[in-house]
Amino acid sequence: MININNNEISFEDYISPLSQRWEKFWPLKDRELIHHANDYGYFKLNAKCNWKFAIENYCESYHLPWVHPGLNSYSKLEDHYHIQGLPNRFAGQGTIVYNPRFDGNEKFPCFPNWPKDKENIAEYVALFPNVMLGIHKDHYYAYWLEPINHEFTLEHMEIYYVGDEAATSTKYKTLRQKNHKQWENIQKEDVDIIQSMQIGRNSPAYNGGNFSPKMDNPTHHFHKWVAGNLI
Repeated sequence: MININNNEISFEDYISPLSQRWEKFWPLKDRELIHHANDYGYFKLNAKCNWKFAIENYCESYHLPWVHPGLNSYSKLEDHYHIQGLPNRFAGQGTIVYNPRFDGNEKFPCFPNWPKDKENIAEYVALFPNVMLGIHKDHYYAYWLEPINHEFTLEHMEIYYVGDEAATSTKYKTLRQKNHKQWENIQKEDVDIIQSMQIGRNSPAYNGGNFSPKMDNPTHHFHKWVAGNLI
């Protein structure tokens, strides 16, 4: 994290509301267990669009049924709930994940203090301005955007697991490979839609668009952040 404004608050203060929210899933002592995967822990995607479209897309869930039909089969649109962090520093979605992501009995180690009544819950938030985070009971990722110019963005995904064995050992290598492939495929599906958004916003017929009062609340939080900090 880089702070380009000497008058801004410290990162510890900035992240504090999100850290406190995730304390119920992910106590501080459990966060010390995360290890970056040494093989299938990173991928990069090219997106021919403005970086803000990627954040907009990440904040809402109503695109799932037609953009991510596979994901929507076990993380259904109707099981998503909005996350709107106050003060306005993050927003996104939480969801019930119905089924194991992989077939078979092999599973990753889980965070030891993840609550039993929330084992099927995952949360995905955009930490403004350009970082997207996701937590599951058995892994964590940071998906960050590198704006190259106003119409081209590099997307970097870093994946972490619970403990060094899960992140580096041959025992879990096949699972890491499957998880890496799954997230890469999902993010590639999103690239197609946000590149289309870039084309659409350049159309002379585009009238500014409208927010859905039911579905666009987290996205509206991001727009308020942009209006208050970048414009």
